[in-house]
Amino acid sequence: MKILVVDDELVSRKKLQKIMDGLGECEAVESGAAAITAFKEARGSGTPFDLITLDINMPEMDGIQVLYRIREIEKNIPREKGIKIIIVTSHADKNTIVTCMQAGCDDFIVKPFDREMVIRKLEKYVGITGKKDDKEKPPETKASIGKEILSRLKRGKIDLPSLPQITVKFREMVNKGANLHEVAEFLKQDMAITSKLISVSNSAYYRGVSENKTLGQAISRLGLDTTRKYVEVISNRSLYVTTNKKFSESIEKLWEHALACAYASQIVSEILRLKLSEDAFTLGLLHDIGKLILLRIYSEFEKEIDKTEMSKSLDVYHCEFGAILLKTWEFSDRYVQIAMCHDNLEKANPVSKELLVVHFANLLVKSMGYDQGEQTEI
Repeated sequence: MKILVVDDELVSRKKLQKIMDGLGECEAVESGAAAITAFKEARGSGTPFDLITLDINMPEMDGIQVLYRIREIEKNIPREKGIKIIIVTSHADKNTIVTCMQAGCDDFIVKPFDREMVIRKLEKYVGITGKKDDKEKPPETKASIGKEILSRLKRGKIDLPSLPQITVKFREMVNKGANLHEVAEFLKQDMAITSKLISVSNSAYYRGVSENKTLGQAISRLGLDTTRKYVEVISNRSLYVTTNKKFSESIEKLWEHALACAYASQIVSEILRLKLSEDAFTLGLLHDIGKLILLRIYSEFEKEIDKTEMSKSLDVYHCEFGAILLKTWEFSDRYVQIAMCHDNLEKANPVSKELLVVHFANLLVKSMGYDQGEQTEI
């Protein structure tokens, strides 16, 4: 059995492809045009598809248009010998059903669907028993999901998280030369940052003769540089969350690695007395932000993603994801370079001092046991 799955939505396509993989050789494409091409190539090679599932709502060429094109190509073939085509839709209203049946579809699958529903539908209308073919499935490229997500990201089809607004406004204030009083008045709006700064200022490392009770007193004692560091940590920490418990440990370990690399980058730059164009702590904190974004996207796949494939795609694509995200957040080219090149200095031209610092700090903290999130079993 040879099957073609056509759906522009990644999660739905991967879910249906996984179900169909258990029934035979399955290929998946993300557009109507790609479906027509795959259909013609398979037909021309003498190994046509036995079944096609078409998502009804796709940009440029929707499922009904693809259905018409395929039936037009098959017009000289008896209907019972043609390809079985099933429309996948979220809304199976009467008009849609009539239109699709007139165009030549065999039946519908309504979203959301599960394996049992799909198999039951195929057994009833297409004569599939739900058993695997004896043929060995073709090997799958381990980074295919990461590659596909990256492609969709570049086309603007994935919503990236926003940088916490308090971080954006805080940086603007500091860059414009705001004084400590103005900074304190602004940060008061965030209770988490306020309480943390007061707590840190009263710790054994910073505490003076008297106890600080206000945010202004805390910032005055800590200084603007230390205040900035804690604002970055607290606001970025809010990004490292997921509702999928299977990914919680991985994301938590990734946060520990990012924080360790931030401190290591700062210490390395201070020991070597380097004058950097950007803050070493923040550079280290954000170097692996691409892994976070990928993990958050993968967490939405739930059972639909293979652990080996996820680990491989994290390794291959996290640098490019991080660079795209930091560009979106309007960070400087230095941040973008570090996100892109921290694992491979040969990609950078030239290699900056900032990149060398983060590269070394990254290796250092990993050697100390602060490994990255994808190494954790999910």
